[in-house]
Amino acid sequence: MATLTPPIKVPSLRPCGLRLRLSRVTRAPCRTRPRTRVMISLSSMNTRFCRQYLVSSPLMLAPMGGCAGGKLAAAVSKAGALGLVGSGGESQKYLRQQWSISQAQGGCHGFGINVAQVNAEDLRTLVDTLKPQVVYLSFGDVREKGHANAVIDGGAQVIANAADVQTVVKHADAGVAVIVVQGADAGGHTDGRASAFAVLPEARDALDAAGHNDVLLAYAGGVADGRGVAAALTLGADAVVLGTRLAAAEESDYLATQKEALRGASDGANATTIGRFVDALNGIDEHSSGLPGRCLVNRSTALKDAWDSAPSPEARAELSTQHRAGVAAGGGDGAEWGTTWAGAGVGLVPAHSQSAAAILEEVTAEAEAALKRAGLLL
Repeated sequence: MATLTPPIKVPSLRPCGLRLRLSRVTRAPCRTRPRTRVMISLSSMNTRFCRQYLVSSPLMLAPMGGCAGGKLAAAVSKAGALGLVGSGGESQKYLRQQWSISQAQGGCHGFGINVAQVNAEDLRTLVDTLKPQVVYLSFGDVREKGHANAVIDGGAQVIANAADVQTVVKHADAGVAVIVVQGADAGGHTDGRASAFAVLPEARDALDAAGHNDVLLAYAGGVADGRGVAAALTLGADAVVLGTRLAAAEESDYLATQKEALRGASDGANATTIGRFVDALNGIDEHSSGLPGRCLVNRSTALKDAWDSAPSPEARAELSTQHRAGVAAGGGDGAEWGTTWAGAGVGLVPAHSQSAAAILEEVTAEAEAALKRAGLLL
């Protein structure tokens, strides 16, 4: 392994033979990557993440299954952030279809998939076929069954999420390039033990102590505007993941009723709930992550007490029927019935419709302004 001495000029990820992590270079199989359209001018928040992936803002799209489709992923990448197609809970056929959509609209940086959804052999096939720059592996040990090696040997970089310091270090040992510290505030399925605010600074210290100074950290959970981005960067994050805010974007695959519900929510602590009940209501005994999920509160989630006290499976089946009937009557998941995954920061989602580009521009500008205000305190 060759070691470079600073300063380092990070080249494009597209040339064959190089996989970069700022301070070191390792050999990778020679291959051609799809061209991703990104803005070449950097914002004033020129983090290591920006330089490593040649993006203009240290923001990443959460690879939300059923929401972050090819259209949204391409729009995010085109606007200068890291765009990812999400496939959590979806099939590999769905992933390939959405990847094709993203490529038709200019391309994106990569895709996300749950570890439990794919074996290492099939993952390697996906990497060889789709040729992503990065693959986001969610919810699991990325080394144990060869998932991380499948991505790395295929010539892409690994992003993986973690909820505690121990898992962060394990991911780094497995060769993960960017570790997403995901906290209890996050929407969708997430570990409810702690906030990323508490975990990320300790994770940074642990990585540095273990010699993983070049491994990047991203913050996920509860961030929906630029003030949250600024706070995360101040804590030591190299990037910030946006989920709920971009789920409401015009290019999101969420239903119109779901986007309206996101834009109409306020007071995220009361507007969302976290638990395993919603999966059960939808006929899923346990999500592939094994974790509870955070979603918007509505008439479906209000069935929880009745579900918990139901005297028989038949009684629960009746509740599921009531839930499905409400969704059908409302034209899909939304404010009244159904499941809309959302983080605790949902109250910060503006009431008006926005494109992904407008969201990223606004959040980036807010973050820059917040960092400048913070500097005035010194």
